[in-house]
Amino acid sequence: MAIYNYYIDKRKNNKLDDFIDIYLEHPIETTDYEYLKVKLCDFKFLNNIFNISSNLMNNQFNIRRYSKTYTYVYGGSELFLTDTGFFDDQNSLLVSEVIDITTHQSTITYDNTSLTYYNTADITDDTLSYWENILKDTTDGSTRKMKLQDTYIYFIEITSDERISSFDCIFYRDNSISSPVSIDIVLQKYNTLSGFWDNIDIQTITFAILNVNTEEISVSFSAVDNTNSITPSPNDKYRITSNTSSVSFPLYIIKLQANKQIPIYDNGTINTPVEHTITIPDGFYKSSNFKTTLNDLLSSYKLTTSIDQYTNKLKIINDNPTFIPTIEDLIDDNYQLDLIIPNIPNMLENWGINNSYQTYIPVPFSSYYEGDTHINLINLSKIIITTDLNFQNKTHNEIIKGNEIHRGFGNILCWIDTDEAPHTCIKYRNYEDLTYRIENKHITTIRLRFYNEKSQPLILDNALLHLQIIKYQKKSF
Repeated sequence: MAIYNYYIDKRKNNKLDDFIDIYLEHPIETTDYEYLKVKLCDFKFLNNIFNISSNLMNNQFNIRRYSKTYTYVYGGSELFLTDTGFFDDQNSLLVSEVIDITTHQSTITYDNTSLTYYNTADITDDTLSYWENILKDTTDGSTRKMKLQDTYIYFIEITSDERISSFDCIFYRDNSISSPVSIDIVLQKYNTLSGFWDNIDIQTITFAILNVNTEEISVSFSAVDNTNSITPSPNDKYRITSNTSSVSFPLYIIKLQANKQIPIYDNGTINTPVEHTITIPDGFYKSSNFKTTLNDLLSSYKLTTSIDQYTNKLKIINDNPTFIPTIEDLIDDNYQLDLIIPNIPNMLENWGINNSYQTYIPVPFSSYYEGDTHINLINLSKIIITTDLNFQNKTHNEIIKGNEIHRGFGNILCWIDTDEAPHTCIKYRNYEDLTYRIENKHITTIRLRFYNEKSQPLILDNALLHLQIIKYQKKSF
């Protein structure tokens, strides 16, 4: 009997290969009365193979994202100018009143809407207040009124970044009349091209209740005149004033509110879907950091993951809120989201997907997708070492194919448990003294290959092993 020992450090010649080539210093040959056996005596490897990586082809998946684009037209209206923000419940001003006695004007501003009152007779002292709460829904002519006409004609100017569509006003007198009095009230709009104020709506009000001291008249003014192509725009300037040269009593305004145009949105158009590739960084993963990493990668899609503490199933939750289009945001980026998991057995096993697999897996809005079974992040339970030597009794295997780069095996020398923590040493010693008779008569090189239990070649960047070729003499000779 002759024993040929080979002590191999894989790093020397084949560090980045999925094999080791052992070049024999002297060929091994047998005569007709001799035969050979091969024996793997021991093996050692530092477990630094990530369980999720590009090498294992289980670190990438896609999100198919449908967006939805909305369009709008201005068509509706809603109340926007009230006392909110201007006055409190006791009708006291909440905002500063800016008074210019040289131009006899007083201005109050709230949230991009300014109201200016012009009164040449009364606004003469910048320490007083000239605004009353005429913006309130309810009126009180005895305490909350602002003079619009007396000896002189006064006016209120309104400017806002909203598209003002109409005004609702109530006018008031507190002197008795003996015959009906008609007054033209005009809504004017500043023409930025001509520099003049254009009359866009004139309403005639008639005080007709005789021999009583008070009377209120409600009037609405429209800022829209489609016939004359008058449409509102942001920051238009409006005036409300009297267009009658003189009246026999003081005319007051006791209510001023305004409506704005609002956009009417269509049902939206679903856009062509876009597929986005998500790459999980190579590394060692357990359920906790697997979940955390997915949450970081999926945050822009508003998808979150969880792992059931009892079943270990992966759940992907669609947290997108109901999309409400605005003028500033007309695109629902995450209208529909589908998972695209590669149809690779070991990746499907990672995610716990079997029965529910389909090319596009929807993650329902305000709902979730849950895997069929527990996640399995183990991609290296065994290291399988094979050889190109010709065994007399071929080894048989029924190993699954984990991905498309699987490869068929030669004869298996051994498979080694790798169920150890990352960065610990995987050790094998042939305590059973297993040897395999080989048919080779002449050996100059020996190739060993490495696989995982899913038929995928492994690149071990470190490994130490002791291999023996043993020559025996046949008993019949």
